[in-house]
Amino acid sequence: MELRLLGVEAYQVYQRDDNNQSDISFSLEISDVMNGRVEARLFSSSHSSVWERMGDMKGTSFQGVLNRIPVGSYGIEFRVLENSRVAETSISPVFVGDLWLLAGQSNMEGCGKEIDVEEPEEGVSCFYMGDYWGIAEEPLCWLQEAVDPVHWGVPAVEVTAEAERMRRERFQGAGLGLTFGKQLLKETGVPIGLIMAAHGGTNMLRWDPARLDEGGHSLYGAMIRKVRKLGGRIKGLLWYQGESDANEGDGPFYKERTIAFIKALRGDTGNHRLPIIYAQLAVHYSGEEPRWWNHIQQEQWQLDSEVAHVYMVPTIDASMSDGIHLDSKSLQNVGRRMAWEALRYVYNRTVVESGPRPHCYKWNEDRTELRIFFTGVNEKLNPARQIFGFKVEAAGEYQSFLGKVTPDRQCVILSFERPVPENAKLFHGLGRNPLVNVRDSLGIPLPVFGPVLI
Repeated sequence: MELRLLGVEAYQVYQRDDNNQSDISFSLEISDVMNGRVEARLFSSSHSSVWERMGDMKGTSFQGVLNRIPVGSYGIEFRVLENSRVAETSISPVFVGDLWLLAGQSNMEGCGKEIDVEEPEEGVSCFYMGDYWGIAEEPLCWLQEAVDPVHWGVPAVEVTAEAERMRRERFQGAGLGLTFGKQLLKETGVPIGLIMAAHGGTNMLRWDPARLDEGGHSLYGAMIRKVRKLGGRIKGLLWYQGESDANEGDGPFYKERTIAFIKALRGDTGNHRLPIIYAQLAVHYSGEEPRWWNHIQQEQWQLDSEVAHVYMVPTIDASMSDGIHLDSKSLQNVGRRMAWEALRYVYNRTVVESGPRPHCYKWNEDRTELRIFFTGVNEKLNPARQIFGFKVEAAGEYQSFLGKVTPDRQCVILSFERPVPENAKLFHGLGRNPLVNVRDSLGIPLPVFGPVLI
């Protein structure tokens, strides 16, 4: 007799509750009628539990729940006993841990070349676009294999052939999610499940929560469908998006739309404090006028302080695989920085500080010297003969200055040729590909920001 297990997959991660436990629902189907006792037990690398009676099978199917399973990695064995007849099946590994949703556009999909990629590790799983669990392995995002039509780039009749072609020919796709998951697993021991929901080239209108009822025909609907299929609860969101809004038509509405997205996601996941960790836009090798690119970066900077439980990581130091996409190593750096933010704010475990963030600005008496003080610095600022990246505008003109790091490497001094007028504006990282070099001992850069009145 064949005993089949339904509703539980190898490498599946169940979101733990506030008691560090989760229920695991399952179904059993058998190839012949049995009226017998259903039992289950957990096993791991170090021990096995005793068989526990789940109930009685009557016919060819049974549904049950393993209650209050603690955080960890398990195999599960099932058996049905009727007199001398025994039917058995098992599955391994299954995890209780944390689910993180990965959404946004192409830099969240992953666009790095598959060279020196992050290696998979048991304990970090992925719920792929095809609605199946597996060990998290680069690349995480396969749009052509998605269940949801919104992700298909070809007509429905061509989807299968296109998916097969991409499996043969694709050479890019390394991203940030696997590094993020491995860093969390290393520091907490909690298994991590990554839910892939990103789609390249998408502006905030494409993520409009008002399109939830369209289900798999909208990005927001497809994302929420996946979350609900996995139980409806997640630990947090990783978000990398904004490149497609850096234009005159979408830029003015970016922050408003992003806040609406955050509010809706928190409502639809039942967690009004849902942590959201996001990347600020990086460099862009383009001759286009930089106004709207910098506008999005500034709005992302503001979101970090204006919306509760959202946390930004800088990317302005990234190296690129092309004009707009980060390479594999830079995406790994971003994933690591996102993990450090999660550890500090979500897991209450400060491993690394945020990196330098402006704290206050102090002028000397005649306004010819500005001192910029920082929080979040890991050890010290990196030494530099001259500081680049700042601009100061007053009365419609940029002011000439010399920048340097103080001897204690905790502060930056900008020295001006002449007194700077009141209400001058300070910028950092203006342009699409600015020369910047303020970073701390771990290499975390000062984010892009401005204007700030000084």
